[in-house]
Amino acid sequence: MLFLYTRYEYVLGSKQIISSLKNQTHKENFNLRIITPAVKFLGIPIGGGLVKLSRLVNSDGKVIHARNYSPEIKEEVKALKKTLKIPYFKLWKGYLFVLFLAIIGFVIYGTKLYLEGREYRSERQNLTTAVQQLKTGQLYGASFFTDTKGNNMNELPYGWVKIKKIAGDTVFVQRSKKLVNNAIFNMENLKPIKPTSEADWDEHVEKMNYTLLKQAANGEDITGVDLRYIGAGHNIYPGVIMSLKGVE
Repeated sequence: MLFLYTRYEYVLGSKQIISSLKNQTHKENFNLRIITPAVKFLGIPIGGGLVKLSRLVNSDGKVIHARNYSPEIKEEVKALKKTLKIPYFKLWKGYLFVLFLAIIGFVIYGTKLYLEGREYRSERQNLTTAVQQLKTGQLYGASFFTDTKGNNMNELPYGWVKIKKIAGDTVFVQRSKKLVNNAIFNMENLKPIKPTSEADWDEHVEKMNYTLLKQAANGEDITGVDLRYIGAGHNIYPGVIMSLKGVE
């Protein structure tokens, strides 16, 4: 079974001693080790060195409990501990690796956000400029609130809008027949459904209020330009029916 965390004893140093245990008179050979508890994560050292502990092992490989140490052995333990230093860097260097990865991730994520933000600001500026200089034949990405019959649409789909004609205070537009449903608007997501012929456009031409459109385009930091229907069926098209989100 694979364990992510591994607890182990890091040996700081060891020596062979000849001594007797508590309440015993005969001497034995012991291996005295000074250790510090440590931790690894996925094989990378990430902690340890908080305390120095002794491990006394006899010739049979049995670990002797500290309560059985004689005063002589305790002195040996004390003396050996003083000569050994805890290598904190070696025990904690995994955190430096994790920190390095975190910094790299932060830089990558920060760069991604910056580029996305710059692209977003550029798209908003392009939209504002295009709407302020509205021309016949322009193609826009838009979100739709109603269909061409005035019925509310579920999930606010996105699609294409073409400026068919401009006459006085009226803008005539056509919608693409194909739509997409995405949580976030993106012009890239509209490319696969971009109309390539007149047959890909809805035959119904809708009339929009050009005056309100220009007013919306003059706003600050716009995220969309709303269009209000002013055709013969205005009574079944209450309010805004679509919003321009991007321009080709």
